[in-house]
This record gives sequence, C-alpha cells and structure tokens, in this order.
Amino acid sequence: MPTDVQKPAEVRDPHERLRDDVRLLGGLLGETLRQREGAALFHIVERVRALSKSGRGGSDRDLDTLAELLRALPVESAVPIARAFSHFLTLANIAEQHHRVRRRRDYLRDPNAPPQRGSCDETFERLLALGIAPDALHAATTSLRVELVLTAHPTAITRRTLIQKHLRIAGALASQDRVDLTLPERADISASMRREILAAWETDEIRARRPTPVDEAIAGLLIFEQTLWDAVPRFLRSLSGALSRTTGRGLPLDAAPLRFGSWMGGDRDGNPTVTPDVTRLACNVARWMAADLYEREIAALRSELSVTVATPELLARANGAREPYRAVLREVRDRLRATRDALGGELSKAELLKGDSERAPASRGRPYSSAAEFLEPLHLCYRSLVETSCAGQPRSASRWSGWISVSTRRDTPTRSTRLLVIDGSARISSGTNPAGRHFWSARCVSRSRSPRLTFEPMTKCATCWTRSSWPGA
Repeated sequence: MPTDVQKPAEVRDPHERLRDDVRLLGGLLGETLRQREGAALFHIVERVRALSKSGRGGSDRDLDTLAELLRALPVESAVPIARAFSHFLTLANIAEQHHRVRRRRDYLRDPNAPPQRGSCDETFERLLALGIAPDALHAATTSLRVELVLTAHPTAITRRTLIQKHLRIAGALASQDRVDLTLPERADISASMRREILAAWETDEIRARRPTPVDEAIAGLLIFEQTLWDAVPRFLRSLSGALSRTTGRGLPLDAAPLRFGSWMGGDRDGNPTVTPDVTRLACNVARWMAADLYEREIAALRSELSVTVATPELLARANGAREPYRAVLREVRDRLRATRDALGGELSKAELLKGDSERAPASRGRPYSSAAEFLEPLHLCYRSLVETSCAGQPRSASRWSGWISVSTRRDTPTRSTRLLVIDGSARISSGTNPAGRHFWSARCVSRSRSPRLTFEPMTKCATCWTRSSWPGA
C-alpha cells in the first residue's frame, strides 16, 4: 500500500574509510609476502588469519584447528608468520591513527560544529559555566607545570629507520585523501606505499647488539624529533587560543605548561650499567639534538625573514644591516652550529655520531653556554616584529602575547613558510598558507595593519627531519 513516509537517509559508516585503508595496506603486505617469501607462506598466513577470525566469532572447532596448525609449524616457518602479523598490526595501527586525525579534521572543518568535548575550548567554556572567574581560569592555566617523564624498555625499542618508514606510509595515506589527485598521482602514492612496506619487510627489526642505556636515551629522543617537536607547539597554540577566546588573554611569553624529563641514561635504581659517565653522555646526546633541531629552524627562519622594517633596538644590534633580522639570526645560527659541533666532537669519540658530508662547515661562532643566551636575540626579534607590525595601534588594543615558535613544511609540491607565533593563535609569516585558510585570534585586527605579513596556521611535514648523521640511526 502506498505511503508518504520517507525512509531516513542512510548514514555513512564513519569507519568505512579506515577499513578501506587497512585493506589497502594489508593487500600491499600480502603482495610483499608472495613476492619475497612465496605463495606457500602467504596461504598459511591467510589460513591462520581466517581461523583466528572464525574462532573469535565463536567457533571452538576453528580454534582447535588453529592450535593444531600452529603446534605443527617448525620454528623456521613460525618466525616469518609471526613477523607477517606483526607488520600487519603495525600497518593497521598506522591506518587507525591516520583515521583519527582525518575524523578530527572533518569535524573541525564544519563551521557550525560546537567545540569537541575535552578540547581546550570546550573545557574552558564548561569551567566558566560552572562559575570559575576568567581571571582565576587564566591564572590557573598559566601556572600549570605538567612534566612528562620518558622511560624505556629494552624490548620495546623500534629502530629509527622503521619509524621513518612508518611515517612515510602515514604521509602517503594522508596524501591519497586529497580529492584533486590525478590518476598518475594516485598511482605514485600507491607505488610509494608498496616500496615502503617492502623495505620494512626486508629490514631487520632486531638490533645486532643489546641496547645500552645510551641507546635507550637516543631512542627516546627520537620521540622529540619525530613527534613532540611539532605536536607540543601546536597544542600550546590551541591552548593559548582557547584561553584568549574565553578569558581575553592568551599564554604569556614565558609560559611553559608542558615540560619533559627522562629516566633513560640516568636511572640508577638497580641498573649497574648506568654510571655517571653514561648519564653525562646521555645529556650530551640530548644537547646535541636540541642544538641540531634549533639550528635547522633558525636557518630556515633567517632565510625567510627578509623583512627590512625593524625597531631601533634591533637595527642597532644588526649594525644597521639592511635586513636586520637576518643579520641577528646569522649569529644565532652560527652559535648553534658551534654548540652542535662541539658536542658532536665528544659524541664522535664515543662512536655515537656518524659522519655527514652534507653538514655545513664548522662554525666560528661561540658555543652557547646557557638557554638565556639563546633566547635573548630571539626575544629581541620578537619585540621588533610585534612593535613594527602593530604600528599605529594602541598596545592594549592588540593584546599581543605569545612565544616564538618556528616550523616548516618541505614536502612537495606545496611549501609553506616558517612562522612566528604571536598571541597564541595568530601566526605572523612572510608567506601564505598552502591550504589557503587563515586562523585569526579574537584579539587580532585586520590584515591591513601588517601589509608585509599574513596570518596563517602552522603545518609541517613529519618526514622532513631525516638526518643521516643522527646518532643511532
């Protein structure tokens, strides 16, 4: 019988794309197994997978069959099967992490969507609704000191070369989400994932020797190089922006609510191999890495800060140079190189640092002996940028605050610029955002205030930090 009742529109499964990605990566791994290990091993892996799935679904008979199959396998066959499932689970984890990012980006693209529960914006709004005064909220947030301490387990160290391959696979998954990809571009992305999966399969996951405490420290520092170096500034900008929107003030320039420590190379609780010399060496590795990362950022920032307008204070420091920021940052770059090279000499003696023919020649600058020496010229540049970009505006109206943070995106075909973060969510740069979107703080005024600069979000390619000279690669 006819009816006017309409069926509700079908809601797309939010995890459909995740399953598509897992199937894609699993299929590429299957191709690798057939190519490198033969069809026989591939069929055993597929049989184990099918029996496991059926047994999980409630089939006791298939569980018994699976147990008999595995008991009958010789060790030389069991190892590649275990490796195959280990690689598949790693690829599934990569796909899941990418899917979480993708869903969050989908949510944030909706201009009408409320703040996500648990986000800084939603949390601050909820606290204000509960009666917390804005000044009290700002004071509590700016006084936060959360220290995350890294530790390690000798059996849970993933080699840096594998981490880099996993990051490139994740980057390829992100690239193939672009809606404007051509067929040749999509084929190139698929080929790149196939190469990375094949290379990962042919890479030895196990180190040739037992890791030392310094090896553990180096592995822990990779978390900074590959993840925290980008994630922490992004989170702090999100925190400062939300704080500014709810209380009218962002994080002050010297705020450091997140700090990091490490047990690795310094834990003497029952570990006889951790000696004072080991701890000293682990600290020098950390200092070398910090100098190396900052040197790259300062060199990139200097390349792009060709701004000629500056305060008298900065012009005097630059001895009247036409491009004063570059002149000041040249000294910073040289001193960072000198710091890194001095530490590199010590690490080379300990056979922890590999040679690098591409590295810049040794610098004539003086090594830094304190963080304050490093920060002083950066604060000078910051003050100059703030004051010159706010010309004609009352200081109280702009509410400039924030910290200097630098990043880069070097992946092709689009390249974004190094950024100075001001007022938490306002980004001052000499370039434009590749995505074409501008994130503005509630306290910023129109772009016409700053004809030389634009406001933009900060992005950076996760794979651009590859260094052949990194210790322990």
